[in-house]
Amino acid sequence: MRRHRKSLLGALAVCLLAALIAAPAVAQVNPGELASLERQRDELTIGVGEVDTELEQLSLEIAALAAQIVNDGVVVELIADNIEWTVFTRQEPANTRVEIAIVGFTQGDPRSNALLDEVRTLEGDDEPSRRRELYESVIDDTEDRLEIIDAQLQELAGELDLARNDLSTRNESLIAAEEAHREAGVRRSELADQLSDTLQRIEALRALESRAVLTGQTTFDDPTRPALAVKIDNVPAARPQAGINQADIVFVEEVEGGLSRLAAVFHSEGAEAVGPVRSMRTGDFDLLAQFNGPLFANSGGNRGSRAQLRDSSLVDVSVNVFSSSYYRAGGRRAPHNLITNAFNLWSVGRDLEGAATPLPLFQFRTSSQALPTGARSINGASINYGSTRVEYSWNGSGWDRSQDGQPTVDTDGVRVAPATVVVQFTNYIPSSADARSPEAVTIADGTAWVLTAGQLVPAVWNREELADQTKYRIPGSGNEVAILPGKIWIELPRPGKASSN
Repeated sequence: MRRHRKSLLGALAVCLLAALIAAPAVAQVNPGELASLERQRDELTIGVGEVDTELEQLSLEIAALAAQIVNDGVVVELIADNIEWTVFTRQEPANTRVEIAIVGFTQGDPRSNALLDEVRTLEGDDEPSRRRELYESVIDDTEDRLEIIDAQLQELAGELDLARNDLSTRNESLIAAEEAHREAGVRRSELADQLSDTLQRIEALRALESRAVLTGQTTFDDPTRPALAVKIDNVPAARPQAGINQADIVFVEEVEGGLSRLAAVFHSEGAEAVGPVRSMRTGDFDLLAQFNGPLFANSGGNRGSRAQLRDSSLVDVSVNVFSSSYYRAGGRRAPHNLITNAFNLWSVGRDLEGAATPLPLFQFRTSSQALPTGARSINGASINYGSTRVEYSWNGSGWDRSQDGQPTVDTDGVRVAPATVVVQFTNYIPSSADARSPEAVTIADGTAWVLTAGQLVPAVWNREELADQTKYRIPGSGNEVAILPGKIWIELPRPGKASSN
């Protein structure tokens, strides 16, 4: 028994450990849930309103039917009373006809004694003739009255049938309307319950929401976790890439041969697949240090780069350190198929020494706030890295990105269209780890274009210390350029290697 208990506890411990390892540090709330709930709230509110209108109409119909039923009942009673009265009035001529029949039976019908009456008339006695005329007149009048009354009774009987049918039909309509009202009441109660639950969930989510420090957007993810920077391949064989639309900020750096490589920074949102992950460059350590101890995912690097990484403020979560958090995806050849999971990297790296929450890189504005006076409307911009070209085109809500004449999409086929694009004109020097590799100089100053809301805002950029964040300011004023909340792509071309249209 004791051994069995120990084995059971051991099995439970293994299950718990496996669950902890398997469960990534996922978002507290699905970022799209609030928007979905708000749409559901609006639909339910409309539904409740429609049912309320239906209930009101049914209530009016029920009241009208009830009033008509009362009237129909009165009509039936009146017709019945009229029939009763008509039957009563028929008794007098009917009795008269009976009496005449009795007289005719007992005394003889004066019309049957016509010859005798004629003789008496010739003798000067006109009484029989008058008696016969009176008799005939009474008979005719009685028959006429009975015929009229019988016709009235027949007509009244028809009216009574119609009135009773109307009363029965209205009663049936009333029962149907009352049943429809009951059913509508049940539907209204169900919709009201759903609406109440939805409003409670929205309220609960609103209590959890915060603003992402890097994008200014609403987020329900963990605001205290460190930023995660992932080096992503950007040559044709590596495209389309995974996870690039979930990154808060994506830097585009020039690398060997006039090509480019991405440094995607995740914080407010993660992705279960990110990549293909590629090697680091020495310029990454200065560029990414502004994110205050970010986790740094990469596929490795040369000896000089690895040494500089150890001396940097970046927290190494590369494939060399956490190989189990990376895998080779099918359908592509190495080295363009190394994939990682942002949530898993947060899970294994967020508590490592040096990891910290990032600081804001940009100031944000609302759509009602005006842009600086130097802003000018543009259709797009073109950037030349040497062997690869990038184009951005304003689509009304974001900047559609293309590279080498092809739309930039992720592995889900979703077009990359960030809310803001920064063209940060940057000088490059030979890398100290490999003279053939260009190294972006990002602790410096220079000019920049901030593309926001269909406008190009000329700016100057400045970063004095390793721990400082790059600031983009309006020339001559010193005020930072405020952008709309949303995803951001920062291109780092050499000076003079971009144009707008």
